[in-house]
Amino acid sequence: NKDREDLDFLWGDEVEGFLCQLTDKEGKKAIKLSLRGSEVLEKLKEAEKEETAKAEEKDGCGTCPPSVIFHPEYGCFMIETTPSAPYGGFVRDLRCVEANMRLRRAKVKEHLKAGEVYSTMTTYPLMGVDQFTLPPHQPNGPVAKSEYVPDELINPHPRFATLTANIRTRRGSKVDIRVPMFKDDYTLPADTEIHMDAMAFGMGCCCLQTTLRHA
Repeated sequence: NKDREDLDFLWGDEVEGFLCQLTDKEGKKAIKLSLRGSEVLEKLKEAEKEETAKAEEKDGCGTCPPSVIFHPEYGCFMIETTPSAPYGGFVRDLRCVEANMRLRRAKVKEHLKAGEVYSTMTTYPLMGVDQFTLPPHQPNGPVAKSEYVPDELINPHPRFATLTANIRTRRGSKVDIRVPMFKDDYTLPADTEIHMDAMAFGMGCCCLQTTLRHA
């Protein structure tokens, strides 16, 4: 296909985000990772089927995608969103992007509980710190064998747990990431580095991706 010149220029984006639960117990506020991503995704998929049955999908060339598609990600606190059809190579397509992203966020919010937030930050800053998930789970599970993150935050689809276990098995050891710690007046003298020992510290990050098909 390298010599083909009859393809329209198409492109699309993927936005990943994670669910957080805001808590306020006895005046002590906290924010935890909500492990309801798979549950919310299932509801979104059901709504997606209904919309697809009603809407006539367009090819994306110079038209705004009529809806959105939701996908699973590594963490069961994560949800990935994309337009239901690619964008085209026209200036007017650029006007569709923000509106479609707003639509995705609105659809996710329809299925959130009180106090839940769908965040598109790159990472959850307290990953691996104390009891950081809701519901709480203990680390050192049989899949990741992490000292910091529980297996329960991995998406329940078998491929994600299998991927985690296989990488650890091939390495012959757990992931071992060590980042020098920036020291300020509040840093304890004994703290010299940030240690991460599981794929979740990388695969649990969120990003914006774009895919292009050149003419």
